[in-house]
Amino acid sequence: MSELDLALTRKLLDAEIEHGIETGVQVSIAHRGRVADLAAGDTGSGSPMTTATTVPWTCSSKPVGAIAFATAWESGAVDPDTRVAEVLPEFTGGGKDEIRVRDLLTHTTGMDEPLGGLDVSGANVTSWEDIEELIFSTICAAATEVPPGTTMIYNAITNWFLLDRVLAKVDGGASGDSYRRTLQSLGLAATLGPDWALPAEQRVTVHASPDQESGLAVMNLVSALPLPGAGVWGTMSDLRVVGDVLLHQGEHRGERLIGRTAVEALTSTHWPGTPRRSISDSDFPYGLGIMTLPAIFGRRCSFRTYGHAGGNTSTLLVDPLFDLVLAVYWNGRLDDVKTFARRYALVRALYDDLGLPRLPVRRPAPESR
Repeated sequence: MSELDLALTRKLLDAEIEHGIETGVQVSIAHRGRVADLAAGDTGSGSPMTTATTVPWTCSSKPVGAIAFATAWESGAVDPDTRVAEVLPEFTGGGKDEIRVRDLLTHTTGMDEPLGGLDVSGANVTSWEDIEELIFSTICAAATEVPPGTTMIYNAITNWFLLDRVLAKVDGGASGDSYRRTLQSLGLAATLGPDWALPAEQRVTVHASPDQESGLAVMNLVSALPLPGAGVWGTMSDLRVVGDVLLHQGEHRGERLIGRTAVEALTSTHWPGTPRRSISDSDFPYGLGIMTLPAIFGRRCSFRTYGHAGGNTSTLLVDPLFDLVLAVYWNGRLDDVKTFARRYALVRALYDDLGLPRLPVRRPAPESR
């Protein structure tokens, strides 16, 4: 814990825990060279939540895959316009031949999540390798619903599963290595899949509001597997480091991990989102593996803010205008509306704690007559 005064943030989190919104919270913040880690409440099974408790990152881990892709891109092994079928010949038919790596990274493959109806009847599953092949064969059997590159259909599992498989094929690695190598290069203790050797009190038991029990069951299943983009476990301090790398234009501890141009490409908007009155949880501005819609993070954020959210339980926020990175995990899954409200409340409290100014409200120009 640094000298950062986070009194309002801590008061907010304590109040949420007292009201049963979540059992505990873990937060890591970096602001202008100062770092603060804090934890409150418990893990959901009675043990105290600490800054060292491992938690599921779910989709907040997708920027790790984006960094892994950028590394391969800079090496010349693959680029955004590489067709997936060029690397994975099995991935053909049903309109999939024109899907490019860019479409994986922007969720514009035109495919609805193929794994939503995964049929395991008659499958002989005795190992993770069997599960992998069942997942891949199911994806390869799917068809596009619209032409690739024309519509965003957010796929929590399939796109990053394919991205990892592409990266493994071009660099000779094994399944999941794109994540493991990136986490290792950052010096992080986070793991792809939970570390079952850890004592139970060092991991969270995720809770959910009654209306989110079915969503929690799916989230628990997905996060229990070593699935790139959805199955990382670690601390919010580790997730904050991922944001630090992006904030500092690809540098980590004085060494360059990826180039400035690659970071700019990842964090720029490639899919603009479909205009609508309310924020959609499945169609919104997106970079290459990065959410680029500031409004999803909080109204106090600057227009340059980007990051990712996951499982209605976690968020990675990077605000370059204020030299700020926030990683937060709430041990309580809420519905979309309450998740937005909880994130907005945290951002307000944190920005007030840090003394960050309220930005001018952009109003539409008056119509000409």
